[in-house]
Amino acid sequence: DRLKRLLDPLILPTVDNFPQLTCGLLIALHIIFILFAGQALHAVWPAGSEGSLLQGLYQKVKELPGTSSPLFFLVPFVLTHVITCGIYLLLDWWRPSWVQTLMAHRRAAGDWGGPDLGLTRTLLSQLNVAPATALGVTYMLARNGPIPYTRPWVASCLDKCELSLPSHAPSVVELLVHLTFCLIVSDLAYGFVHLQMHRHRGLWKHVHSIHHEYKETFVTVGPHVHPMELLVVFTISVFSPAACGAHPFTCWVWYSLYTLISLEAHTGWRQTPLGWLLNAITMGNFGGSMHHHLHHAVVWGNYAPFFTFMDKLMGTEILQADEVREPEFRNKLKADILQLSFLSVARLSCLVQVKSVKGQTATCQMQTGECSWLLEFGYSVSHPCFWLLQGFRCAIIRYTDMNRSRRAGAVCSTNRVGKRRGGRGGTKDEKCFMQRCVVRKQHTSQMH
Repeated sequence: DRLKRLLDPLILPTVDNFPQLTCGLLIALHIIFILFAGQALHAVWPAGSEGSLLQGLYQKVKELPGTSSPLFFLVPFVLTHVITCGIYLLLDWWRPSWVQTLMAHRRAAGDWGGPDLGLTRTLLSQLNVAPATALGVTYMLARNGPIPYTRPWVASCLDKCELSLPSHAPSVVELLVHLTFCLIVSDLAYGFVHLQMHRHRGLWKHVHSIHHEYKETFVTVGPHVHPMELLVVFTISVFSPAACGAHPFTCWVWYSLYTLISLEAHTGWRQTPLGWLLNAITMGNFGGSMHHHLHHAVVWGNYAPFFTFMDKLMGTEILQADEVREPEFRNKLKADILQLSFLSVARLSCLVQVKSVKGQTATCQMQTGECSWLLEFGYSVSHPCFWLLQGFRCAIIRYTDMNRSRRAGAVCSTNRVGKRRGGRGGTKDEKCFMQRCVVRKQHTSQMH
C-alpha cells in the first residue's frame, strides 16, 4: 500500500482538475527513474561491447535507405505494428475453429467487442494521434534531430545532427542484457503509471477509460488509447534503450519487440507464440495475452504489461480463477450479494461494507481513488475484503458500463467530488459521496 501511494503527494493536487498535466508529470518522473536505472546498469555493465556474430545482419540493415536519418527509429514501430495487426485482424475476421480454441473465450468470426463498439472505432482512435505525430515528424525533419541513440555507440545530439552509425555490431551478450534491462524497466515504469490510472478518478475518467471500453479484446484495442497514454507508452519505449546506451541495432530490435508484445497482449488469446516463448524463458513469470485479458475482464489488477512480479508484490495479480463471466456472474450476484454500502468517505479513504443474502458481511477500508472509481463508473473492485464472502476471490461486483449499470438499478451520479472542507456532519467529500450513492427508497446504496 505504501508503494501504491508513493507519488500521491504529487498526484493529488492536480489529478481531479488537470488530469493531462498529472499524466505529463508521471511521464517526467518515470523518465527520471529510467535514466537513473540506466546509470545503475552502466556501473555494472558498461555499454560498448562489440561482437562478430550479429555483424552480417547489422550490415544488411545498415545498408537500407534512410537508416542514417534520425527518423528511422520510427520504422520498426510502424512496420511491426502494420504486420502484426494485419495478421491478427485477418485471423479474427476469419476465426476458424482452431483459432477459437486458442482464444480465452470463443467468439464468432467478426465479433469486434459488441454492436456499440466495433473494429472501426479502434482504427479511428489511432487517427487522433496523427496531427501530433505529423507535428513531431515535421520538427525532426526541419531540425534534423534529436537522435534517439546515445553514447558510447553514437554521439548524443538534439539539433542539427549528423548521424553516423557505428561500424561494428554489438555482442550478443550486450544485446540480451540491454533487451532484458528494457523489458524490466519499462514493465516497472508503465505498470506503475497504469496502476495510478486505475487508482485516481481523474486519470481514469479523462485518460484511461477509453482503453477499457472493450472488455473482450482484439489486436487493435492495444493502440485504442487516449493520446496522453500513447505518449506515456512511446516515451517509456524510447528512453529505456537510450538510458542504458544501447546500440542502434539493439534499439531497432527493442522497438519491434515492444510493439509486438504490446499488440499480442490484446489479441484475446490464452497464449501467443511469442508469449509462450517468453513465458518458457522466464519460467512462468511472463504474463502474456491471458494476463492482460484478465485485466480487461476483471479490470482491478494485472497492471504490469509484461511480467507478473510487480502485481505479485503489490497484491494485484489476477488469476484465471478470479474471472467471473456473464451470464453466470449475474446469477451468482443475485444469489449471494444483497447490498453494497458506503459507510463513510474521507479524502484519502472510505469504509465499504458488503452484505450477502445469507447475512454475511465484510467491511474494509479502501483508497478514495478506488471508491470514487467504483461509484462513478460502476466497474468491479477486486479487494481482499471481498474474499470473506462465499469463497469469492476477487471481482465480486462488476458492471460493463455506466449505462447498463443504471438499467440494472445503480443510482450513483457522475458529479465531481468537491474539495475537502471540515465541519459538522462530516467533510464535504463525505456529504457528496453519501448524497450521490443513496437508493431513493432506502438509506443505503444498493447495486443489484
